[in-house]
Amino acid sequence: MSEYSELIKHFEPLREYMRDFYVYGFKSREDFKGKSLRSYDNERRRIESYLGDTMAFRQEKNGKKVFLSVDSSEIYENPFYRAFKAKSFTRNDIMLHFYLLDLLQNDTAMSASELESAIADQYMSFFEKPVLLDVSTIRKKLQEYEQLGLLQSKMIGKKKVYMRTDSMINPAPAVDAIRYFSEVSPLGVIGSTLLDRINEPSIALGFKHHYIVHALESEVCYALLEAIHHHQRIEAVCYTGRAQNIKHSLIPLKILISVQGGRQYVCAYNTLKHRFMSIRLDNIQSIAVCEYSVQFEHALKQLNHLLEHTWGVSFKDGRRLEHLEMILEIQPYEQYIRHRVEREGRMGKLEAVSDTLYKFSIDLYDAMEMLPWIRTFIGRIVKLECDNPLVAATFYKDFNLMLNMNGVDTDAVQ
Repeated sequence: MSEYSELIKHFEPLREYMRDFYVYGFKSREDFKGKSLRSYDNERRRIESYLGDTMAFRQEKNGKKVFLSVDSSEIYENPFYRAFKAKSFTRNDIMLHFYLLDLLQNDTAMSASELESAIADQYMSFFEKPVLLDVSTIRKKLQEYEQLGLLQSKMIGKKKVYMRTDSMINPAPAVDAIRYFSEVSPLGVIGSTLLDRINEPSIALGFKHHYIVHALESEVCYALLEAIHHHQRIEAVCYTGRAQNIKHSLIPLKILISVQGGRQYVCAYNTLKHRFMSIRLDNIQSIAVCEYSVQFEHALKQLNHLLEHTWGVSFKDGRRLEHLEMILEIQPYEQYIRHRVEREGRMGKLEAVSDTLYKFSIDLYDAMEMLPWIRTFIGRIVKLECDNPLVAATFYKDFNLMLNMNGVDTDAVQ
């Protein structure tokens, strides 16, 4: 039986619990179908230690439902970042961290074997039962720190030596910019880590709409951006809601972020199905980066062409455009409505039909994506038509349902 610890070795299992039980699931302990119930209890205790002040629950017939309850106007930093700062470590990890950085200060350069001798002479000699660290263990830690940017290496003859990098950034002069970055950027955890060096409360910025869940996809987002930068193919394992997840062979091209809901999507070319697709980052379980793709530039050019007629992230098969027209009633003293349509209408066109009527027209691969935006003009829509009959039918069906819910006779409404 494993001992409970607040520290974690891998973030993915914790991310899955947060995603299923606290952000989207509203599940109870009895709904858990994963490993053992003890595993669930341990993960729940870890999450409570990180997010205790943002957690809430309600008692229902089938058990206690636990979820996150956050008022975006009252928090100044993303609470999910705390989980990234709870990585576990071994005894050797913590010893080597301080020993190596101490020995390599003041521009000192040493090889792995020299560091092994120095650690034994300058540190271990003071212990009655010293820990023996072999050169291979030290070399692995040196390579890890070089990859993280804490150390750099160079060759002196046939000997490879390591030294500290001058990477100690002082965030104080740009503290407000870093605070803003940490809350709005897909990789804001980097800014949050920099801010940990400043012992000041983060009260300079507040957000009316604060989208914080994207923090859970930070590792996925970073892997995607790396693959995009190096034009590499990836294999992505995605959640399906069933027992068996699905694997996609993809060339990631762009990451799109919804300004309305904060959701993040990767637009990619599926090399096996030979079509473009958009996948929500929170539906991606893991990513394996593969070889360089010679198709990247051509695929990106095709995607940019598709996005010229895409309202959100859906372009169906990318072969047929759907034409939509909407007649709006806007009084002369309501020009702010006209300005809003022009500002938010993206690739659409707004034309005056009369002093009070305006026609908004647009051609899209998937006009259904417009419905949430179109609904915000209820009360002003005189007519709605679309090549895809399902768009107008869905709009009027939802409109009549809303009227019925409010006790309005739909037959009396013209």
